[in-house]
Amino acid sequence: MHGITTLFIALLLFLSLPADAGQGAATEPAAAKTWRLATISAIRTSPEGHITGIWNADTLFTARQVDHHWLRISGHFLNNQWQPLEQALWVSRHYADEVVTKSAEPVRTGPERYIVVNKNTFQLQVFERRGEGDEVIYEATVAVGMDDCKPKEQGGQCYYTEPGEYAVRWKVHDPQGIEWCIPKYMEAEYPEDIANGQRCFRGAIGTHALNIGKSYAIHGTNRPELLGQKVSRGCVRAANADMRTIYRLMGVGDKVIITE
Repeated sequence: MHGITTLFIALLLFLSLPADAGQGAATEPAAAKTWRLATISAIRTSPEGHITGIWNADTLFTARQVDHHWLRISGHFLNNQWQPLEQALWVSRHYADEVVTKSAEPVRTGPERYIVVNKNTFQLQVFERRGEGDEVIYEATVAVGMDDCKPKEQGGQCYYTEPGEYAVRWKVHDPQGIEWCIPKYMEAEYPEDIANGQRCFRGAIGTHALNIGKSYAIHGTNRPELLGQKVSRGCVRAANADMRTIYRLMGVGDKVIITE
């Protein structure tokens, strides 16, 4: 009887993890779920505690949701193998989505919508498909990628908003302001902040964001005076008030087209 019970628990553990998690994931405790970061995120030693690392968007990890604001990380996936952490780490619940099977993903029940961003006119338009034709239901002025490279002394990174077809992959909303963190490849652009130990800036990209893939997002800004210009590192910036509306109108899976 003990052997049957153990086998049943092991099976439940395996089924609770995503198909791409790897065979090693079956040792993760049953109470944890698998999550995926929707944006680059600060990893902390405790809620609101010391930042011990910066993880990229799409990172898979296992965690227990402690409350509405925090996840207690128990392990992450390396080469599709689940690895436990030596000590628990924490990440904001606002920046991660639970990994679910495709059959459990939400399905849009309202009218089909899509976004078109024109790099030349700096206009973002939300279209809605209707019987008589597609109609613009919302429009906003945006900033896009600088289409240029930083000086060598600042790392020499080149930033573009590449035209193409994308889709809303995840939606991110932090009512206190999304915490944007300096990724490693940008450290040369922020020497003073890095020297002072400041890697993250709350509210720098507003309170709402749409992850559209390829490290791009459509998000708010704390520099509205720069809208209508090529100034970003690839993302599409909109005024915070506009982003609240765009966030509400768009759903996961909705198409985003960037043109020039």
